[in-house]
Amino acid sequence: MRVKVAECAALFWDDGRLVWDDYLRQRQYALTAGSETVLRWFARWRELETARELGDGSLEIAERLVDAGALIVEGSPEHEGEERVGLGWGRWGAAARHFHFSVRTPASARFVSHGDDVIHMREQSREHPAPAIAKTYPDRDVVPVGLADAADWRRHGLLETLHHRRSVRRFTSDPVSVAEVGTILQLAGGIVDSLPDNGAGAAVFKTSPSAGAWHAVELYLEARDVEGLAPGVYHFAPTRGGLEDLGRGVLGEAARETLGGQAWLADAPALLIYTAVIDRAQWRYGAGRAYRDVLIGLGHLSQTVLLTATAMGLGAVFATAVCDEELERHIGCDAAGEVVLGVAALGRPAEG
Repeated sequence: MRVKVAECAALFWDDGRLVWDDYLRQRQYALTAGSETVLRWFARWRELETARELGDGSLEIAERLVDAGALIVEGSPEHEGEERVGLGWGRWGAAARHFHFSVRTPASARFVSHGDDVIHMREQSREHPAPAIAKTYPDRDVVPVGLADAADWRRHGLLETLHHRRSVRRFTSDPVSVAEVGTILQLAGGIVDSLPDNGAGAAVFKTSPSAGAWHAVELYLEARDVEGLAPGVYHFAPTRGGLEDLGRGVLGEAARETLGGQAWLADAPALLIYTAVIDRAQWRYGAGRAYRDVLIGLGHLSQTVLLTATAMGLGAVFATAVCDEELERHIGCDAAGEVVLGVAALGRPAEG
């Protein structure tokens, strides 16, 4: 019987222990030094009995690793399953398949009731208070923004707006106004309603849905040519009703490279930068699967921005092919707790 180390797995250190993470089956084992040696021995297909060459007890360790799924038997269902996953996910690499399968809900999962979930959050809040519902820079000056009169918008019907939404990558040299940008930010990121905190954290409602009503996504504005705003970087603070001036200049010559060489992003009069505050989502949902909810929430919010811009007669385009690290440095957020997710350019669409 030939065996080989399973490839749909990962290793990580946890409190001094080397852990084998079988993400396909969502099982984890701490490895002993002997187990690690055996796994390295079976980096390629070998007869199981060859483990004896490693010394006393090594065959028994190998047999336990087969039972645990860390070693797979050639031609077995586990082997065939790994090959299918490798073919299906190969071009995206090991990290992508690791993320997906490690947070995939297995058939054995059991979901808690709403009542039990509330009890858990109340107990959690006694030791770990809920994070703020929105980020703010209270020491920064704020530029109030409101809602522009919708009577002046180019499109008023939902169907018309949906049918005319396009990714616009050519803009005129005309500026956009702070009233227009502010309207988009208020409609997409503003708070429209909330429920009292019942001890399990506040529930905040916006025009776009978010898992648990926790809205991990934050909005930043890089204003390059916005009437009513000095060029610079601003943070939209829904609890303060405006844009907080972060005192940072625009990207300038670094814009094209930072924004993936995309001129329509680098040259647009306004750029929205979407981030996510990890603690806000993590406090509400402890499982890693919640990272999916953060990305889904970004999609909801982004569509609201794009449709609002379309209704107003502005052009917009969303992109993720940007340098996250440079943008995080640019707006001043720490990737350990707040990460860049994508950007959107806003401007007046050019003809043709």
